[in-house]
Amino acid sequence: MLYGEEVDLWSSEYLPYHSKTPTEYVIEKILESEKAEVDIFPGVVGKYREKELVKNALLSGSPILLKGRRGYGKTTLSKAIAELLPKKILAVKGCKIYDDPTRPVCFSCKRKLLEENTVELAWVPRIWVRIPGDPMMTTRQLVGGISIQKIREGYDLDHPEVFIPGRALKANRGVGYFDELGALPSAMQTLLHELFEEHQVTTLEGDIVPFKVSTLELASTNPANYRGTNPIKEPLLDRMEEIEIGPPETLEEEIEIGMRNMFYRKWRDEGPPIPRWHREIVARIVRYARDKERFEFTRRIESEPSCRATIKLFDHLQSKALRSGRRVPLLSDYGENLEIVKLALMGRIEVEFNLSERKGEIVERLFEEAKKQTCRQIYN
Repeated sequence: MLYGEEVDLWSSEYLPYHSKTPTEYVIEKILESEKAEVDIFPGVVGKYREKELVKNALLSGSPILLKGRRGYGKTTLSKAIAELLPKKILAVKGCKIYDDPTRPVCFSCKRKLLEENTVELAWVPRIWVRIPGDPMMTTRQLVGGISIQKIREGYDLDHPEVFIPGRALKANRGVGYFDELGALPSAMQTLLHELFEEHQVTTLEGDIVPFKVSTLELASTNPANYRGTNPIKEPLLDRMEEIEIGPPETLEEEIEIGMRNMFYRKWRDEGPPIPRWHREIVARIVRYARDKERFEFTRRIESEPSCRATIKLFDHLQSKALRSGRRVPLLSDYGENLEIVKLALMGRIEVEFNLSERKGEIVERLFEEAKKQTCRQIYN
């Protein structure tokens, strides 16, 4: 039964929404796109090499580790992979892990299908679960645990309602995205060996969670020498395909990422009216901060700005214009002392320790160099 109506699960109307694993759905989509010669990740700007590697890894059924600095699109790429799954799937109504009615794995759903004449189904939106790399993550949060409330209500310990699944199990039939995987405690990483390879979990106490999940496992991490990055255990690394994610390769890609992700676009549902020369200045400010070869002063920047700096620079510039009663930004909107540029960059770059008080001066130099180069291109 689906919302009170009897349905035929095997009819053409409902067949695409059950009976397949996430990997099977993804493989179908990739092969279809290869045949049609279309970009299967249109929401990801550029990154052609990375996309090709991702497709190959997905076709081989491998978990993927996206490695790169913060703000370079690892999470965006993971969501783009999730978009290869159906927008919705059919699940047993009330199931905590969104069980497939044609091949259930949890005891509660198996019992319903075996013992009850009518089984209620429900539509479940596409599943993408972020599992944050939290050094304080517990087994209960990651895998699941016992509900004391259910025991108080009189349920037996072995009753299926007593077990509450954690984030890793709630990603069943979808994508489980382990954000900053290395930040998970070593013991939690050990639990993932079995999940990534055999799709089941054994708790730290040695108890096997009595069902297998069907999840597409993705993870992210920062480079090994990056501030705050923790190591990932070698046995876990051996179970994943590592793909490096870098910054935008061209000025055009930097501009497109910034413009596409602006708050103004989400708010007004239209493209922001920022003139071309402003777009180039903003993109160059951020790109110059990453370029250690072009200018001597940029070598003092130890932690470079990500694409988030580009996005927020566009956001702040547009906001200042709107506050002044205009839609189109002017050069004066950067601020008399470049307050708008500093607002976007000061918290997103780190400089050498003895130069921390001169961070503002470095931001000012970035703006001047970006403005000069843009003017040269306009007037030459």
